[in-house]
Amino acid sequence: MRSIVLKSGFEIFDTCRAYGLAQLLHCLTRGVVAPVIRDAGQAFVIELQPAAAFSDLAKSEEWHAVLGQEAWQQVFLTYKARWTEQREKVRAVIEKKLQTILTDSRGGLSAELDGPCTLPGPLEPGAFKGLKGVTTTAYNEAATAVDEINWALACLGAVVAQRYRAQKVSGKWEYYVTLPIPALVRFSDFHAIRELVYGHSLAYHGLSNAVAHFSVMLAEAIRQRAAGNPSLPLQFSGVLYFSLFPSGNQFKPAAGGVFQMGGLIALALSGRPGVAEAFATWSYLFRRGSVQGNEDLAEAITEFVMAPSLESYYRHARVFLRYVTDTRKGVKQDNLYTEDALREVMNYAA
Repeated sequence: MRSIVLKSGFEIFDTCRAYGLAQLLHCLTRGVVAPVIRDAGQAFVIELQPAAAFSDLAKSEEWHAVLGQEAWQQVFLTYKARWTEQREKVRAVIEKKLQTILTDSRGGLSAELDGPCTLPGPLEPGAFKGLKGVTTTAYNEAATAVDEINWALACLGAVVAQRYRAQKVSGKWEYYVTLPIPALVRFSDFHAIRELVYGHSLAYHGLSNAVAHFSVMLAEAIRQRAAGNPSLPLQFSGVLYFSLFPSGNQFKPAAGGVFQMGGLIALALSGRPGVAEAFATWSYLFRRGSVQGNEDLAEAITEFVMAPSLESYYRHARVFLRYVTDTRKGVKQDNLYTEDALREVMNYAA
């Protein structure tokens, strides 16, 4: 069985729709057959092989489990105490329109961008308060709205796939949000990686630091999952990210972008032993850099991961070396680069 999600141009919205439809199919098969999400350029294709009988969605344990996740409150952050009403609206739309969703998705599910359902900010920060670009000023346009089916699927996908990290900045709470873009991903493997990655976080020195750490954790989880199985369909093309900050009684977008993960994914799937050692040292650098007073360490490894080059590598190496040679700080032997790891790091920089 093949289902198709046609892209609308709103990257976060489209990616969440793909995850949402995959989650729905996962619930309908009760996890017996894992959907595979593939990015086909103008659309996301979700395939079930072999085809499986669908169960009653309302009685599916997997469906009730996803409805019980805490992430609903974060997706509907701007609704405050009324977030449960929005979750129930998602449930009602999907259960009522289930047959329409399945039928339309076989030919290509297209979003109507003038529908009755307003996109919450965490689904498409560029569309927050009607904006078509990420900025912190001039919230003047009307809110962006879509049809109820694609709205519900996107909300479901956001709950499943977006990762939120609350961070106190200048005395106020902000949210750093990351969302991996599937290139070729079996949904059961995504769930396994989610368990490995999404619950871990640090005290970050800005959004880029959070994105870089998340991406390295994601790459390491892929490496572990793919060990011994190089043909495993487990590839992400990038990580969409943005932050939300409080402004009056609402949360609004402050920054956003996409980090292309091609280099990290290539390392993770290479099967070379030095990659695990390199990732272990990077993990140490992020942890050590999260401690107050070690901001330079965090900034250097963040720059290198996000923008690999010989220049960013040498800046990172100089900062790391200062910690290694400083008798007051010091670095244990286990956390240093091995020869093999250093070779992989240089390959990443080239």
